[in-house]
Amino acid sequence: MFRLFETILVKNKSFQNIQYHNQRLNDSRKKWWNISEVYFLEKNIEIPANLEQELYRCRVTYDADIHKVEFIPYKPSVITTLQLVICNDINYEYKFENREIFRKLKKDVDKDDILIIKNGLITDTSIANIVFRKGQSWFTPRVPLLGGTQRQKLLQEKRIQLLDISPENLDYFEAFKLINALRTFDSIEEIECKYISR
Repeated sequence: MFRLFETILVKNKSFQNIQYHNQRLNDSRKKWWNISEVYFLEKNIEIPANLEQELYRCRVTYDADIHKVEFIPYKPSVITTLQLVICNDINYEYKFENREIFRKLKKDVDKDDILIIKNGLITDTSIANIVFRKGQSWFTPRVPLLGGTQRQKLLQEKRIQLLDISPENLDYFEAFKLINALRTFDSIEEIECKYISR
């Protein structure tokens, strides 16, 4: 049986954006295991009192039940270069523990990460949603591989807009950021689009 996972940012011994993780976890449990009972991560997971660093990632592995909870010190990875990769049959709508497809796609790539094109449109990298800047406005692909929690938060706050983005449109944008639960929009620097290899 396959399993899913959530990765939650813990900052100063407090879960960040937990409502978005709860929503995704409960939607996934309903979809795959027909469980309607609402599960609240923050009520069922105790943050250890002895965490010494400011930032941790809490990884929760689950199927119908919670199987494993880990607290791992977090240091943001440095990603500055991307390689466009086409993969039309990839399906990662849910946060599956099995990420073999990403390992295969990255196997022969010499950039920091890949930016996946599906059905002619840009989607996500292997670890993050992407947002692009034009002037003062930020845009994200309308159809991602995975609807990330940070992406959902930014959409609800109307800080980013949805847009179909093809590789041919990349010259329209000036910069990008890679966002996920750990890489919050305001905590990471933007990168010029010239660092995306085609």
